[in-house]
Amino acid sequence: MKRFKYSIVLGLVTSLLLSLYLTLTEDFNNDVLIVCAIFVFIMMTLMSYFKMFAHITNQEVKFQQLKNVAYSGRANHYKDGVTVGGNLYLTDNQLIFQTNMLNFIQKHETAIDIKNITETHFEKTLGIVNNGLSIITSNGMNERFVVTNREIWKNEIDKAIKNN
Repeated sequence: MKRFKYSIVLGLVTSLLLSLYLTLTEDFNNDVLIVCAIFVFIMMTLMSYFKMFAHITNQEVKFQQLKNVAYSGRANHYKDGVTVGGNLYLTDNQLIFQTNMLNFIQKHETAIDIKNITETHFEKTLGIVNNGLSIITSNGMNERFVVTNREIWKNEIDKAIKNN
């Protein structure tokens, strides 16, 4: 149902913007303008339904309620080769990433138990920017994040590891 709603809205907005643009810039016949708007609405709705929003599922991702948050901030999480925007939270026993509301295609939550973290180290994103943080767990997983104040993040995570 979400796919259908998003597709209808995108088709409608696109056709309205095209109609407004053509009305302001060209001297079009109203009949041609209406036909163009209807055509764009139908085509954009179908294309977005089958291509752009094809990965949206109707299942809602339920995020856990956070308690005892020691540190938090905006972050990006590398998931399937793409950075996904959201928030990173450090609680007394977990490091939790939750996507923000804008990510309706790759909405997810990643929770890493502090006791499973074996190593934290810095990374350069795109090979040049000093804002990457890598978390390696005891089962060999490497979770990568883009954060601001990565030194503070590393210190807070290392402190939480010592306390557990």
